[in-house]
Amino acid sequence: MKKNWLYCTLVAIPLMSGLTACNNEDDPNPNPNPNPEPTTTYGAYIVNTGNWGANDGSIQWFDMEKQTVSGDLYQAQNGKGIGDVQDLCVYGSKMYAIGSTSSKIEVLDLSGKLLKSIPMKTTDDQPMEPRCAIGAEGFVFVTAYDGTVSKLDTLNLNVVGKVAVGAYPEALTYAKGKLYVNISGYGAGDKVAVVNASSLTKEKEITVMLNPAYQCLTGADGYVYVVSQGNYAGSDKIPEEQWIYQTLQRIDPATDEVEKLCNATYIANKGDKMYILYAEYYLPDTHRCFVYDLKTKKETPFVDLSTIPSPQFIAVDPVSEDVYIGNRNSGALDDVYIYSKDGQFKKKIETGNYTTNIRFLAE
Repeated sequence: MKKNWLYCTLVAIPLMSGLTACNNEDDPNPNPNPNPEPTTTYGAYIVNTGNWGANDGSIQWFDMEKQTVSGDLYQAQNGKGIGDVQDLCVYGSKMYAIGSTSSKIEVLDLSGKLLKSIPMKTTDDQPMEPRCAIGAEGFVFVTAYDGTVSKLDTLNLNVVGKVAVGAYPEALTYAKGKLYVNISGYGAGDKVAVVNASSLTKEKEITVMLNPAYQCLTGADGYVYVVSQGNYAGSDKIPEEQWIYQTLQRIDPATDEVEKLCNATYIANKGDKMYILYAEYYLPDTHRCFVYDLKTKKETPFVDLSTIPSPQFIAVDPVSEDVYIGNRNSGALDDVYIYSKDGQFKKKIETGNYTTNIRFLAE
């Protein structure tokens, strides 16, 4: 039987000025080298989105030194649950918890204490349904299902701008002064919107494969990496000759040219390596985890997924290069498997309900 994960222990999370997890500090005039290579990882925030409609999302802390997982930080610090957590952006001295069904942004300090709750509503008072966030240039940028990206000032915690980008935007990233925003179209989209981060104006759209959704990041090489989800290849509702597989693509921010790389569902980057989970829902025999060399384009098997029946995400520690793979347990709490950079199993930790990602805290 699994133990109750909601034990009542408050963890000591280091509050240090140099800690980074998104891109930058919340100083609007950052230093010339805003992203130095971190040398210490203190821990990781575990993002538990929660079961649909159950309002049982949570944020936990994995202490690297003690190798322990806390209970719900938000509950412990605020005396109530957070509801749903679609995404978590750790930027400078604050965290920005994105609630989609609750249509709000919860601004927290690094211990999980609520600083401000920002309702996200349209001009006619309808929920915007925010989805994903990224920090850059002293602001946090948030996509929402009303087709927009909002710009949040990290000093006064006010929304200072909004731009229309396309139907059902999801993940986004920042590269060379621009935001690259996946326009999912609720499964029917094939565009990445390019937005000037400073002026918050949409400059163009880039055509990619069908359904760019939850995976969009800027690699260590400066390129933008996007995963398109395709059209549920393997479904008996779609003829095999029409299957569109989940695919990783690379965008050159200097030219905005797109290059197809390999099949992928979830991705995590460290240096020249892209750690990849490929897990088509209707094609379980294709599930695999491998490392893709971004220079040579060579694929190397990483870990056997036979013990991870329902992989949900992959993440890599920016210092140790340990790799974290989430597993969804239907009707039970989820697990995260931890491997060394060489693919050796190290540990399995129990997390919360519907664990969708982790955010490392390093300096």
